[in-house]
Amino acid sequence: MKHSVSNRKELTILKIEEDVFDFRHGPSYRKTLEDLIENGNTHLIIDFSKVKAIDSCGISSILLAHKLANTAHGLAIFVALCQQIKDLLKLTCIDKQLYIFSSINEVVTLIEPAMKSRRGSKGHSKAPAFDPIEELDEEIDLIEENGLSDDAFDEDFDPDEDVNAKSATMKATGEKKRGRPKKTSKK
Repeated sequence: MKHSVSNRKELTILKIEEDVFDFRHGPSYRKTLEDLIENGNTHLIIDFSKVKAIDSCGISSILLAHKLANTAHGLAIFVALCQQIKDLLKLTCIDKQLYIFSSINEVVTLIEPAMKSRRGSKGHSKAPAFDPIEELDEEIDLIEENGLSDDAFDEDFDPDEDVNAKSATMKATGEKKRGRPKKTSKK
């Protein structure tokens, strides 16, 4: 399989330089992917801009890249798929599992801010880290301080019973319901 490998930011770009990506290219494609991931290139962009046709082995190869990258805690992104390949992936519902973009620039534009924030969090950050469990514990403490502990809630609450009791109390005291009056039908 003819291909080229380059890097852009923290992403490795594997460009397939074949018109037809089929069963003949499967073994060499797999070897290339395994070598890239083994060398620490787990965030892959696989460029299909030269590929005009694909067979079932090609589809399996796409899924293989997705699986290998995920196993290595990375990401496989597929770019510049021709309409035939997109339709085939959509027909088999595989397109919903994959990260498919129209160009490498689109991917870099979307991913670059996330990578910058990730790099920033590795160093000393002035902003405190957000801990959702700690935030939830603080909310629970606030509820209990306001006198609303678990004991304050009645486990045997029956909403129908409560409405009926309120209606009976309102009738006995002559109190009127508030709100919009009900429409009556004229028959």
